[in-house]
Amino acid sequence: MTLSQRTSLFILVITAIEILLLVLGPSYRQSAVFYFSFAPLDLTRPYKEVFFLQKYLMFISYGFIHSNVIHLLINVIALFLLGKILRKLGKDNLTFLIFFLSILGGAIFYYFFEPTSPVPLIGANCASFGLLAFVLSEELINRLRRKRSVNQMVYVLLIFIFAHILYFYAFSAIMPASIIWQGHLGAFLVGAVIAIVSQKK
Repeated sequence: MTLSQRTSLFILVITAIEILLLVLGPSYRQSAVFYFSFAPLDLTRPYKEVFFLQKYLMFISYGFIHSNVIHLLINVIALFLLGKILRKLGKDNLTFLIFFLSILGGAIFYYFFEPTSPVPLIGANCASFGLLAFVLSEELINRLRRKRSVNQMVYVLLIFIFAHILYFYAFSAIMPASIIWQGHLGAFLVGAVIAIVSQKK
């Protein structure tokens, strides 16, 4: 089972950006976060765009930059594993749609819950969460259709929630970055909705 070209392309792009920022140095990473991250406060207060359509582009662009190599690796591993499952399910054609809408949904949910937050949202976490929700929802729907037990899916979901709580506190403790759960929740819900809608076609 190989990785789809779409998932590989996304991983390649975010990895290339991280390598470029490492080569250029910390000041360029700070500039990338300033120009391309998503911070709800920028939309709440009077805001002068640095470049044309910046306030709209940042709803998507934040998903392509990371705080550091560890942050990138966590997402690359998740995308790699989930991408292989997506290919096995025969849903490669939905890869970019899931990535795009999950990243967009994560930013929208973050803005909805924390409209005055100055903390920037960055990283492909939302793409990973959207992909995870899609895979879990696909399996759940298939089990319900075949009238198979969903207990295993419930256990997986509970483990996921518990793991996310641990991830939230552990990552916050060891890294100088904030975990924005609102973005993760939004992306997860988007992934689940895409799975439900795709089943009806």
